Amino acid sequence: MANFKVSIPQFETTLEVRRGFSILDEALKAGLDYPYACRQGNCSSCKSILRKGTVTHKTYDPTALTEAEKFENIILACRAMPTSDCEVEFIEDADTFTPAKYECVVTSIDRVSSEIAILKAKPCTSPSPMFSAGQFATLTFPNLPAREYSFANRPGAAELEFHIEYYKHGKVSKHVYEKCKPSDRFVLNAPFGSAYLRKEHPGPITMVVGGTGLAPAKSILLDALASMPGHDIRIYHSAREAKGLYQNEEMLKLAEKYPRFGYFPVITRANGIDAARTTDVFIELRRHFETLQGHKIYTCGSPGLVANCQKFAMEMGVTPSDCHADPFVSASTMVVE
Repeated sequence: MANFKVSIPQFETTLEVRRGFSILDEALKAGLDYPYACRQGNCSSCKSILRKGTVTHKTYDPTALTEAEKFENIILACRAMPTSDCEVEFIEDADTFTPAKYECVVTSIDRVSSEIAILKAKPCTSPSPMFSAGQFATLTFPNLPAREYSFANRPGAAELEFHIEYYKHGKVSKHVYEKCKPSDRFVLNAPFGSAYLRKEHPGPITMVVGGTGLAPAKSILLDALASMPGHDIRIYHSAREAKGLYQNEEMLKLAEKYPRFGYFPVITRANGIDAARTTDVFIELRRHFETLQGHKIYTCGSPGLVANCQKFAMEMGVTPSDCHADPFVSASTMVVE
């Protein structure tokens, strides 16, 4: 079967894209720092301009790419499969930084529950990575594949923080939870992701997160508290069980300290924390708001939660440009070559 050539002028390179594979698949295989997040057509981080040629798309969330955008030759690189030779250009954002690699050393590992570890680290020699609050990095431990984790610290902090969820069959998460210790080293490549804090937005900030989706929300919170005085900020943190609200006390203390910040933990099963409601996170949101018009929405967590949040936000009056998503996709669902 014939391959197609895809030129990407920003990298001054041309890829050979196999029939049935997406442009992003081959760009990442070639080691290019092409912008992306979910690889599932849910978030729009890999949105690109098709300058020449034709593509067909695998299924994707229509909120990630509208019909009007398709008419203007905008594509999702993670879902776009060439049907001819092409030229594409990813959409660059002036607020983001160029990815770079850093050797880091683990400073502490705190196993806060039976499923979650909080890893802290520092760069060995170079300055701290440049990133925008809400972005993520790839972490590569010796003899293990690279995995993506969101920064939980504020940009510029001396110490980096990542929240790692344990998966029994996950090579990296299992290593971090069971074997990782202070002084261990890893390579960090960052930043990536488009669900970062938009400081120019004048309205409220509302974050809807699940599980370790709290990590990027925490980064956004800390940066917004320091740099966006007067903005109302809310985090709605959903977990199946009480143990999933792994930084509940820290968040509630921040809410006590900062009157303009509200933290609303939600548990979908039996309640084991007095401060958490047993309900659906979207029921909780409707309890607080009749409309979300004018809000900037950030949603991080499972693809299902993120997709439901995007749909809910549109129903509540949020424009697509004001809803920023970071679906957490497990390695088992990605294309591995």
